[in-house]
Amino acid sequence: MKSCLKTLTPVLVSLFFVTAGTPWLNAQITNAIQAHVDHSFVIGDKTLPPGEYTFRMMGDSNLTVMTTTSENDKTTADFTVRATIDKHRPDHSELVFRKYGDTEFLSKVFEVGSKTGVEVTENRKQEARLAKQGQNVMEHTEEQK
Repeated sequence: MKSCLKTLTPVLVSLFFVTAGTPWLNAQITNAIQAHVDHSFVIGDKTLPPGEYTFRMMGDSNLTVMTTTSENDKTTADFTVRATIDKHRPDHSELVFRKYGDTEFLSKVFEVGSKTGVEVTENRKQEARLAKQGQNVMEHTEEQK
């Protein structure tokens, strides 16, 4: 009985922490984020022009799809995301971009005051292709007010 208990204890403790942490990881972006982007940027297969955008999680998407809409509603993009955690708690909402040459990809979005944000999953193939071609990546964060 004692050896069975020794074997099950780590499994049960791990299961508890995974289950207890799940709601925390899903608490991604809860409010719409207003953003000014002064350069074009890529999300998936779309290149969006500079401008004012609203980013929000799509309802009924199980927190896996985000949408962005331009100020004039002319440009929209829906894209898949997954939860990510940063080391700091931002004082302003943040957009993180990864730049290869002249091409900037939206990489992550963080809401003001939250370490938990979302990471764009649709850009990976394009970024891998550019990296394979020898292009260096530069990551930069743009704070939003």
